[in-house]
Amino acid sequence: MKGRLLLVDDNEAYLDSTRDVMEDEGYEVVTAAGGKEAVQLVASQQFDVVVMDIKMPGMNGVESFIEMKKLDPEVKVIMCTAYIVEHMIRQALEQGALAVLNKPFEMGLLLKTIENVMEERHKGSILLGDRDEELCTALAGILRARGHKVEAVHNGRDALGKASVQDFDILLLEMNLPVVNGMEVYHRIKAMQGKILAAILIGFQEEIDAAGLRRLKREEGALCLTKPLDTVQLLDLLATIFAAKQ
Repeated sequence: MKGRLLLVDDNEAYLDSTRDVMEDEGYEVVTAAGGKEAVQLVASQQFDVVVMDIKMPGMNGVESFIEMKKLDPEVKVIMCTAYIVEHMIRQALEQGALAVLNKPFEMGLLLKTIENVMEERHKGSILLGDRDEELCTALAGILRARGHKVEAVHNGRDALGKASVQDFDILLLEMNLPVVNGMEVYHRIKAMQGKILAAILIGFQEEIDAAGLRRLKREEGALCLTKPLDTVQLLDLLATIFAAKQ
């Protein structure tokens, strides 16, 4: 089995035909005729990808996606629409939908999009710690949309708590985390987990102890990025780290 799909659409004929194609391709498929039913299924079952129509009676696709994210922040959703609903498409992408496909489309396009999402599933897990909750939420969304599993915290104590029950590939920590600072958190988690790929410490230029960080990089391989954070630089760095792993 390639994976489990949830197909959501109020068009029964579309659901039946799409399910047949996906099952022939080796996927296990569950269907839902509306948003409310789809949310209930996500609450009780695990799916690798949700393929969902945007414009449905009752709870529309975007509203359903928002509720799904409350249940599972890492839910992977591909949206489809036969209508010109630009505001809903924009809202879906802002919420983290991985793609919006315009109906009618070639089934091969949907299959390729699903395969791309499936390939992104195992990019690695990241512990993100920053006292700025708005920044933390936005950055976590960007990283999850690119296939990373992310746990976001706002102080060092909670970071240590997460690391005590879960292993991480990357530590992305603000230097001046409240309660326990980022450098201390890094050292303590490294003592717990010996297989961390990299630690990336972030802070404003005036907060950075350049000599200490050079030593940390030389002796332990830790990296440093300055605020305001350049997300393109960060994503390139993460891509390099995980490519080296593979």
